[in-house]
Order: sequence, then structure tokens, then C-alpha cells
Amino acid sequence: MPKRLITITNLAELEQEELRVRRRIKKHEAELMLRVKKLPEEIVTSAIIRLVSGILEGNVLKSVVNFAKKVGENVLSGLFKDRD
Repeated sequence: MPKRLITITNLAELEQEELRVRRRIKKHEAELMLRVKKLPEEIVTSAIIRLVSGILEGNVLKSVVNFAKKVGENVLSGLFKDRD
């Protein structure tokens, strides 16, 4: 996104620019929250794929441990996120 250079010459222009920046920040925050909510799904999907591929390759124990680790990290991050 190219940056706009704006010349602010009075209070009304400053207030207008402040509102524009606040709206842009809220939009970016909403996009980030959607990405954060989608991340646990991707972690579980990745862990399942690793588990299945490990079973097919014969590395069952390693795959189970990696799966448990990823799920555990997800659960723990959810617990600490609720405290904020």
C-alpha cells in the first residue's frame, strides 16, 4: 500500500485524518483477529497430516508425540489468552 503524504493545515483536517487512521487501524486489527482465530485450525490440520504420514512411513511414535505437542501448545495458548 503506497503511503499518502498529507499536508494538514488546520484542526479540522487533523481530526479528519485522525478518524481515517483510526478506521484503518480497526480494519487491520479485525483482519489480524481473523487470522489468529484461523491459526488453531491450521495447527490441528497440520498435526493430523503429520500423524497420518508418519503412520504410512512407519514413524508412528514420533508422529503421535508431535501431534500431542501441537495440540497441547494450542490448548495452553488458549488458556493463557483468556487471562488477557
